[in-house]
Amino acid sequence: MADIATFKKNKIELEEYDCVRDIHNRVLMARFSPQDVEVLEEILYSSLRVPLSLLEKNLNLSSKALLSTLEKLSETKLFQIAGDHVVVDKDMRKYYEQQILKFEEDFKPGMDYLQALFRKVPIHVLPNWYSISRTSDNIFESIVEKYLQTPQIFQRYLMDLNIIDPVEQGIMNELYKSPHYEINATDMIKKFDLSQEAFERHMLHLEFSFVACIKYKKDGDRFTQVITPFFEWQEYLRCVRDTEPTPIIDEEQIQRSKPGDFSVVEEMSTLLELSQKSPITNTAIATIKKKHPEFKDDDFEGYIAKLCQLNLAARDGSKISCTSDCEAWLAMSPADRAMFIYRHPRNTLINHDMPEELCQQKIIREAEKSVSRIANAGWVFLDDFLEGVFIPLKEEHQVKLKRQGRKWKYQLPEYTETEKAFFRTVINQCLFEVGLVATGTKDGRDCFYLTPLGHELFSNE
Repeated sequence: MADIATFKKNKIELEEYDCVRDIHNRVLMARFSPQDVEVLEEILYSSLRVPLSLLEKNLNLSSKALLSTLEKLSETKLFQIAGDHVVVDKDMRKYYEQQILKFEEDFKPGMDYLQALFRKVPIHVLPNWYSISRTSDNIFESIVEKYLQTPQIFQRYLMDLNIIDPVEQGIMNELYKSPHYEINATDMIKKFDLSQEAFERHMLHLEFSFVACIKYKKDGDRFTQVITPFFEWQEYLRCVRDTEPTPIIDEEQIQRSKPGDFSVVEEMSTLLELSQKSPITNTAIATIKKKHPEFKDDDFEGYIAKLCQLNLAARDGSKISCTSDCEAWLAMSPADRAMFIYRHPRNTLINHDMPEELCQQKIIREAEKSVSRIANAGWVFLDDFLEGVFIPLKEEHQVKLKRQGRKWKYQLPEYTETEKAFFRTVINQCLFEVGLVATGTKDGRDCFYLTPLGHELFSNE
């Protein structure tokens, strides 16, 4: 499991690099039209000295229309017009070759974009901003490892992020509560009464803070600025959202496995109460069924194994008797009896079909925490729930930000059929027997929900 980092106060100071020029250029780009972008791309991908006549031909523009656009774009300092040629500045071309990507339809402001963003800042400044070692062989990889490597680390970073500016805090809140993790920049400019320059400055700080990025969407004859998280994080958040199991609406059609949340505990209690009078055998099943009609013959051996495991019962051949610990347990409320079982140090998973390496208590607890995702969902189908489980049962299951070829991605775990069966067992056995979940079926499909006791235990996980 990845360690959760402790983050210090944000130290990003935009004045420590040439942010004025950067902000100025961003303001210019916010005013670009589709034709501006088309002309700019043609200049960027041509030679450093290109004839005006060639631009007119390639762009299918009149001399007047081209010169009008070039006059507007001259503010970029990307080029100068010398006679009948456009002469391009090498340094500014490098800058705009990166920036122009924001206007592409498939632009993804992700790790590569952030890496390019860092290149604008003097290398000796970055360790001050991000509290990483100055002797790091690769500053970008060190930043990824410290702040972005896993969803848990990055979520903790966002929670601890010391953004005191109310505008930036407001943009961040609006972004992360939006359904698609995407908001219109114009809405934020109006909401916080910002000039374009002030907005770009706030966004630049949020980009360096890994909170949000800007991209452009073509909207008719203009471009619209859109604010998103960096792409890999947005992709992960959308995956989590899209794999949320849909609550079952017609709950009255669900056939519960047991009538009450603590039915298993109550049936175990009845079994022990009978054994208090005299040792019992499986002939007691008929008596138990009179009080609990839903009690099944197969339940008997499982309950005995669990009660013996917890030292509440003892077996002598075919006879079962209660122990001295039994009386105190029976005196508890059903909920307390359930928690006694759940928290007992001897309470382990009894399933001989499960591999031993999965039946370790630490792994079982990790699997149990997965139900926190349905804390407010009500009844859900078990197979739908399992589609969105990202619990690291093993090291290779850890969700990590990894480079895949030229792309980066939060790599999600892929479980074997045995591991999927393990999750089912944890829910249907470990959590069900102590009333933390209730189980049932609908239309032949297994389903479950988090009980009030389960909600109390797991809703803050």
